[in-house]
Amino acid sequence: MVAAIGVTDIVTDAHVSGFFGHGDNPQFVINVPSSAIWAGSAITVIHAAPAGFGGMGDLTRASRLDDVSTYRFKNYQFIENILTQHQAVSKITRLYDRVYLVSRCNMPDLTLVLIDAYEMSAEHLRNAYNRYGQFDVAYKTNSYGGITTAATEAANSMGVGAYMLKQLIARLYKP
Repeated sequence: MVAAIGVTDIVTDAHVSGFFGHGDNPQFVINVPSSAIWAGSAITVIHAAPAGFGGMGDLTRASRLDDVSTYRFKNYQFIENILTQHQAVSKITRLYDRVYLVSRCNMPDLTLVLIDAYEMSAEHLRNAYNRYGQFDVAYKTNSYGGITTAATEAANSMGVGAYMLKQLIARLYKP
């Protein structure tokens, strides 16, 4: 069973909590349009059910699983595994679909935004800032391609870091 909503800005726990705890819980919550932001609180409610979430593409990928409720977008699951297994990280909190608060052992917290791009550009960084607000670190989730010189310059001017995986792992050790 799939629950569908039509939130245009931010999907919150208030939008999704009514679907759960009444017997037949949905196995997946889809939002149309897919351009909306998912708040971490909504994702927490959905995953606790348990259920999957996302847009039409996510639902299509989830439909290939034996249990749709176990669906997790691979980029999110990958970075969550990296962060929770990193010895400098004490806790991660999901703020939005692509934003995490990374609590580190005896160091300041970092706000991490995920950017899925072949070539991370300055525009990607600016769009992430406009969409999610201030962050400390941008992680390029696509392992192919790179980070443009303009993106590095934009990151420097914004006071943030723009990293691929190896650089992100090293950054987690630094205050």
